[in-house]
Amino acid sequence: MYLSFETLAAQDTVYDICIVGAGAAGIAIAVTLAQQGHRTLLCEGGEASYSERSQAIYRGDIVGDPYIPLDDARLRYLGGSTNHWGGICRPLDAHDFTAKVAAPETAWPITQEALAPYYASAATLLNLTPPHADYPVTGSGLERIYFSLGDPVRLKDKYAPALNASSNVDYCLTANLVGLESHNGRIERATLRSFQGDKCYVHARFFVLACGGIENSRLLLWLNQQSSGQLIRNATTLGRYWMEHPHASVGQALLFEPQALGLDQEYNVFLSPTPEMLTKRQLLNCGLRLHRMNAEATQQLIEALSRDAPSLGEQLATWQAQGRVMHGVILRAAWEQEPRFENRVELGTEVDEFGIPHSRLVWRQSALDRHTIRESMILLGEHLLNQDIGRLQLADWLAVQPVTMPSEGELAGRHHMGGTRMSHSAEQGIVNSDCRLFDQENMFVAGSSVFPSVGHANPTLTIVQLALRLCDHLDRQLTLQPRA
Repeated sequence: MYLSFETLAAQDTVYDICIVGAGAAGIAIAVTLAQQGHRTLLCEGGEASYSERSQAIYRGDIVGDPYIPLDDARLRYLGGSTNHWGGICRPLDAHDFTAKVAAPETAWPITQEALAPYYASAATLLNLTPPHADYPVTGSGLERIYFSLGDPVRLKDKYAPALNASSNVDYCLTANLVGLESHNGRIERATLRSFQGDKCYVHARFFVLACGGIENSRLLLWLNQQSSGQLIRNATTLGRYWMEHPHASVGQALLFEPQALGLDQEYNVFLSPTPEMLTKRQLLNCGLRLHRMNAEATQQLIEALSRDAPSLGEQLATWQAQGRVMHGVILRAAWEQEPRFENRVELGTEVDEFGIPHSRLVWRQSALDRHTIRESMILLGEHLLNQDIGRLQLADWLAVQPVTMPSEGELAGRHHMGGTRMSHSAEQGIVNSDCRLFDQENMFVAGSSVFPSVGHANPTLTIVQLALRLCDHLDRQLTLQPRA
């Protein structure tokens, strides 16, 4: 049920779980653990709907490549950034959990099989219809891949009735985390503050930080600083290995035989290099998105190709006279970014109204990032040429080397990942394979900040799968450690 901040401050409840952050991960965990019978508190720093005051907490500086302003790239109210989620989902590929030849740091300490049991429940939570199975495009080095493309669910709207009705979950708005007290490797209580300046303390057996792929790092950096390094004793990687999915328009193509890629029946087709091709061409993962042009745009592309290659133009004119159907496609892409220590969230010089420094994002794309998208496009172009089923034209910024990334346009997917990476040891990351802080027995981190690498798939489904896996772990811990 809903608790006002004043009511939360006045009570003396010890919760089984305190979750800070009510986005995809936080809501999934709260609803699931409450259904399992655990006394749960869900704390959201924002309000029930958008407010400028809450959103201002997300301001920050950007150093490096052009990027979306940090307070525009995410949302800070109940439901979090699922309130602008587009509903496009697919699981990470099995090879996304392994060390890629081009970047060994992509390895996870868990495999795809660890998340697979949570796919069905995550899909239900997100209102997803399972997509068609992927399959190879013969002789191309590419796979035809599929996404779930349902109507985007707003978790705030879907689960508000359950949050209000459940006797096992309380949720509180404008409850902003400003402190954690640790003793002998256990968090004893969290300090929350409201926008009105009120303060309260929360006691729980377990705590989960689920504030997003930038905010998790910012808060832990600040809280660790306040604890003189006792929260995370080895903080070398805290905030580090931050990643995005670069997005861009990457070219166009004319397909002489659209049926070869399925574009005679569908307006959108998705392709990705096979695992073998990732190894052979030293690539990261990449998703190519082919969007069919209308008849007018296709004709303009035919005319442009005919001017550039007169012999091809003669063949195209003959085919058109024979009534052959050809389709132009616009090519867009989203691709994996290399995990690099240098890309990071750090604390800036200006502070928010709670006295916590705003985020400072240092983000630059690497030579491997640029190589990945260029070679993926060349791979598709070679297939079209070798099979004589089409011709591809790279975008101007991709056509010359060295590649210079666009400074305008889509830029990235607003997919904030890394910063509190999952690893086998405290020297390599911030949380273990159960998403627990290495130095705290009862403190966990949920969300995409724990990703060691990111594939090319939109992260929401993986976030929820990890959240549900964490629920199972917490359920076991709570069962083994009954209440006093």
